[in-house]
Amino acid sequence: MQASSFFVGPHHTPKTIKWLIIFTIVATLISPIATYFLEHYVHIPGPSAWFSLSLFGIKQGWLWQPLTYFFLQTAGVGISISLLISLFFHMFLLWFAGSEVLFRFGAKNFILLYFSAGLFSGCLATCALFLFSSQAVLFGSGPPIYALLIVWAMLYPELELFFFFFIRLKAKWLVGIYLLIALLINLSNGAFISFLADLAGILWGFAAGRLIWKLPNPYPLNLEFSKKAAQKRKHNEDKIIDISVIQEKDDAFMERMLDKVAKEGESSLTQRERERMKKISEKKSRQF
Repeated sequence: MQASSFFVGPHHTPKTIKWLIIFTIVATLISPIATYFLEHYVHIPGPSAWFSLSLFGIKQGWLWQPLTYFFLQTAGVGISISLLISLFFHMFLLWFAGSEVLFRFGAKNFILLYFSAGLFSGCLATCALFLFSSQAVLFGSGPPIYALLIVWAMLYPELELFFFFFIRLKAKWLVGIYLLIALLINLSNGAFISFLADLAGILWGFAAGRLIWKLPNPYPLNLEFSKKAAQKRKHNEDKIIDISVIQEKDDAFMERMLDKVAKEGESSLTQRERERMKKISEKKSRQF
């Protein structure tokens, strides 16, 4: 009897994702080695200085840095276990979330999102470096990957993930918790430039999802924490009569809903609309 395999993530990895992962891994592992030899034997800066983002590099005229820093997971010399773990984890997120975004919107849109998020965050970080005369060095693929993660959460907000067989967590909250922890780690280490870049990547992904692809907001801000207010709202909703439901015939309603799904996606349907579509479908099936 053949044992069943356990698989997480997409079953097919697009070529764009493969080459992006390979390039990032190669650049990350070669950079510290090349930097060591160049600094110790030739006495010139190495790739870690050339391609990470820093005030020193920008003043040297290395203006490509806002578009190259996110291909390096380290700006130092030497390869460590922590570097390898960080590299593996970030590439896993790129593969997991990036593949889904690419399948949904296409390779061109995926590339535009990834590079524009990295560039936007890099330009914002560059302005902060000049404004505060900071000697911080920005590196890591966090900003563009966080943009992918927030779009993925907008695509599958209600997807439930299980951990250790008894912990159940929706995708939107899992992504939200992870991004919040990443931002808090930056703040706790005093890495304000990295915090700003990561936050910029998150906001860029959110803006792309909402404004370009019309995805629903998985984190509505109109939450009411008052129990009294929630009860009052529920009481008012019970009194509301949906006139449009009474006036609109079944066929016209179904036609309007199908047109809405084609334009805005299935996630744009409200709970009331889903319930009525289900009732109409059951009614038609009984007639036949």
